[in-house]
Amino acid sequence: MSNFLRVVIPRIILVILRLGKDILDKHAADGISSKLNSLNMTLFLSVYNQAQAQHDLAEQLARDKETAIMERNLTLGTAKNQYSYTPNTVKYYVYSIREFLLGYFKGREQLMGDYGYTINMSKGDVKVVMPRKPFELLRLAKTIIEKDISDGPSSILADFDMTAFGALYTLAQTKDDLAEKLKRDKESAYLVRNQLIGVAKKQKRSTPNTLLNFIVSARDILLGFNKGSEQLLGNWGFEVNTSAPVPDPDPDPNPDPDPNPPMPTVVAGIVREMGTNNPIEGANITINTSEGMFVAISSSTGSFAFNLPDTIVAPETANIMVIKEGYLPYVQVVNIVPNLSIVFDFYLDAA
Repeated sequence: MSNFLRVVIPRIILVILRLGKDILDKHAADGISSKLNSLNMTLFLSVYNQAQAQHDLAEQLARDKETAIMERNLTLGTAKNQYSYTPNTVKYYVYSIREFLLGYFKGREQLMGDYGYTINMSKGDVKVVMPRKPFELLRLAKTIIEKDISDGPSSILADFDMTAFGALYTLAQTKDDLAEKLKRDKESAYLVRNQLIGVAKKQKRSTPNTLLNFIVSARDILLGFNKGSEQLLGNWGFEVNTSAPVPDPDPDPNPDPDPNPPMPTVVAGIVREMGTNNPIEGANITINTSEGMFVAISSSTGSFAFNLPDTIVAPETANIMVIKEGYLPYVQVVNIVPNLSIVFDFYLDAA
């Protein structure tokens, strides 16, 4: 046996998730003989499932966003192999109307500004600056359409199919809005995933009820059971390095706090279903305080509790977020008072 031993705790999200699954699978396979029965494996499994679900959701939202962008670009006429003369696109109408207006306002090209076009005039030369970015093209199309509507029967664009142009603009804008929403939803899902894993800002490996905390606890328990046979941790998915005394290339940037911390401030509550008042089990609750972000899972009675360190020495506000599949996310601002226990009820609406 080497004198040097290192059981690697991964930093890459996908590797962390895979290791969590390997540990849970081995525990399930070992059954009552599992070495990890002293851990709260039910909560471990719940945290893993929710983290994996949020990861999968974020990945799907990312794909959906790319699809929405592709559909937006096809409607705009800015996709690959599309040009200003590609028919049935927003770009086609914007460029066609530009040419018409240049002829209509010959010598008075500045009037094209009423339609949203940018006109540069230098030494007698007239240049219409055309948009290059999707949001600029959408904005120009919107201005043209609004000018046509404002002019009514006297609009000089009567020979253009403005109904078709308007429908294309509306579709492209809808896809653009959808892409932005999917982007925000994706970032939110990644944030929740990171909180559950324990890699969000201000979280440490010691942050309780996170996937990393369970993985580290499992490693330490298994090291105790396999003293002298540490390679057996590989059966649980751990990478065991005994080749050399290699220093940790990526040390924990947030070292664990004092092992004997002062008495905590307690924030607790019960998660209930709106209307029925029934307790909700398995809800994910996060609280973001000046001392970091903490995660809890509601019990069968809907209850949860955060034991916050009393390094919070002055009253402060904190955001509590409650998430449960099948229900709308719930966010509430709460007041934390040092050295006091505070209890809240949270009511979730069905999705």
